[in-house]
Amino acid sequence: MAANVSFRWLEILENDFDKAFVDLDLLLGEIDPEQYELTCDGRQKMTALSAAFAQLWHKAQTIFQYNVKLEEPN
Repeated sequence: MAANVSFRWLEILENDFDKAFVDLDLLLGEIDPEQYELTCDGRQKMTALSAAFAQLWHKAQTIFQYNVKLEEPN
């Protein structure tokens, strides 16, 4: 039961992150072309943020899978 909640929580979190990431990317696309450097800097930071989130997501998934194994009856 707890495993299902954990994995569902992880899925919801990923969907929220993806939506916010796309919204921010669209917002950066609306910046004046003369401020190209600002857009590039913003997208580089988004790339770093996305990579960190992916690592965190993978580690959380691994922990949740390990917890499922621990909760299984012997």
